[in-house]
Amino acid sequence: MKIGFAGAGAVGCHYGSKLGQAGNDVQLLARGEHLRVIQQQGLLHESEGERHRIEVHASDDVNDLSDCQVIVLSCKMTGLPAMLSAIRPVVSPDMLLVTLQNGVQAADIVAEMFPELAVVAGTAFIGARVEAPGHVIHSAAGGIRLGRWQEGAGLLYVDPLLLVLNEAGVSSREDKDAASMLWRKLLWNCGFNAITAITKRYARVIAADDETVSIVRAAMTEAVALARVLGIAIDERDIDKHIEMTLAMGPVKTSMWQDFDAGHLTEIDFINGYVAKRSAELGLSAPVNGMLTALVHAIEVPV
Repeated sequence: MKIGFAGAGAVGCHYGSKLGQAGNDVQLLARGEHLRVIQQQGLLHESEGERHRIEVHASDDVNDLSDCQVIVLSCKMTGLPAMLSAIRPVVSPDMLLVTLQNGVQAADIVAEMFPELAVVAGTAFIGARVEAPGHVIHSAAGGIRLGRWQEGAGLLYVDPLLLVLNEAGVSSREDKDAASMLWRKLLWNCGFNAITAITKRYARVIAADDETVSIVRAAMTEAVALARVLGIAIDERDIDKHIEMTLAMGPVKTSMWQDFDAGHLTEIDFINGYVAKRSAELGLSAPVNGMLTALVHAIEVPV
């Protein structure tokens, strides 16, 4: 089974490296200086106290994904529509497409563009960053959950994919309630992603401070209220679990914080912005998510 990572930044490179080190056939789709360094020097990957330079197939040519059985969409939500347009010519009906984006919209977007393909929604609870071109650091967590989203021939690859991930040291399992799985990840992001980016403080520091964790709880509570109206099975217990988990985490530099530092457009509209907008549409109040969205928009570099 050949596994492609479409949008191999920190997350795609981490999982691609783990699978490659375990002997699996992996193809990274990357770009720019990051790609050039990987091609010329290999991928420098730090994880769990170990540092390896990995030889891995990497290119910016989508045709190199054409013989993959599984394509993991590991780009950011902001780049997902362009990525889907790019891979359209190389997908085949028997492929499995896996989403790993933040937010809860990616699987629907993929399923709408490729109605004949198997689509699996995924969540990755992971702290990872591109330290420099071709150099990825994995700092915390890393488990993957997968939930079947759309029928298709490629669903036969779900169990083999879970098997090779676990054999590669990536704790992975199938979640039978894919929608709730996505919302639990959204819940953590609503609480921690924006506030860590604004304050430039690690998530565990935010969770340990009474003042900042109160903002976290308020943002999460608004997300839970919206989920209830939408029939999603998450509740306040998930808030407590997220905060407890975060207190035990390593130093997680969130994706939004990384986007700020790199001058990139953030995913705020798919996280806090999504909760604020959907809440307003349904007559609910979500002032904390609205405030965090406005603050991030004010900081973002114009594009």
